[in-house]
Amino acid sequence: MSENLKPLAKCCDQYSHELANLESVSIDRIVEIADEVGFFLVKGKYLKNNKPDSMGIKVNQIRRFLDAVRRIEARLKESKSKESKSKEITEEIKGSIILLRPKLAYAAGREEKIKPLMNVLDPAIKSGAESKENFEKLLRLIEGIIAYHRYHGGSN
Repeated sequence: MSENLKPLAKCCDQYSHELANLESVSIDRIVEIADEVGFFLVKGKYLKNNKPDSMGIKVNQIRRFLDAVRRIEARLKESKSKESKSKEITEEIKGSIILLRPKLAYAAGREEKIKPLMNVLDPAIKSGAESKENFEKLLRLIEGIIAYHRYHGGSN
């Protein structure tokens, strides 16, 4: 990836539009997006008080969110073994997925640097609540963002 970053708004809009329908996004594209977002979270710039500032998001900030997604994944696997191999998500688990949105919004409200990540993940969370396949793609997206964040030099 080149050091010339796409403008933040364009970047987030493009990804959020694509990720709003995870069903139609290939796993290859998920990996590409994760790479670009991971790179941006380490090397990107944003405006803070009208001055460019480094993103410098720490991996622990993203990992906390991944931990919440993993807890939902465990519940989903548990419900999968009890029920049929349906692609549907129970209402209880769907609610837990949707409640990730305010958690992410809270983190973004506390730390302005998280807002670009929220803008990318929020539509993916909505889509991830629609089916088990979409949830799996959401999980892989977040894992990929963390992996590429580390690869591009992100710190703990």
